[in-house]
Amino acid sequence: MKKLTIAALLTVMTLPAFAEDNGGFKADEPAPPPQKQDAGIRGSEDARGATVELARTMRQDAWVTLEGHIIKKTGKDQFEFRDKTGTVGITVGGNRWNGDDVTPEDLVMISGRVKHEGKQTHVVVEHLLKQ
Repeated sequence: MKKLTIAALLTVMTLPAFAEDNGGFKADEPAPPPQKQDAGIRGSEDARGATVELARTMRQDAWVTLEGHIIKKTGKDQFEFRDKTGTVGITVGGNRWNGDDVTPEDLVMISGRVKHEGKQTHVVVEHLLKQ
């Protein structure tokens, strides 16, 4: 009887740990205008990242790093990403969120592979970092 009581107590105490939110996209806030997408540095361009415009011209499976905002969800793991030069579709698997909740207001850096399907370009995200 004592073991059953201890097991029940342990189960009740660990339930909140299993209810933890795993992060993901939260479409509660509108995205900022494109000209407001800065990483906190004024007057210089960051040379380490590419742009959406450049990603559209890259070869199939090229590695790209983009900085901008995820502005809306378009499917199960499909989203629309925007930087200063335009928008592109992205695919973000559930385990790529790293437990972060991301809103359209949040500046994120994504890295992944460029995919071309007909005239459409999208990025399959391997790494996502909330700034």
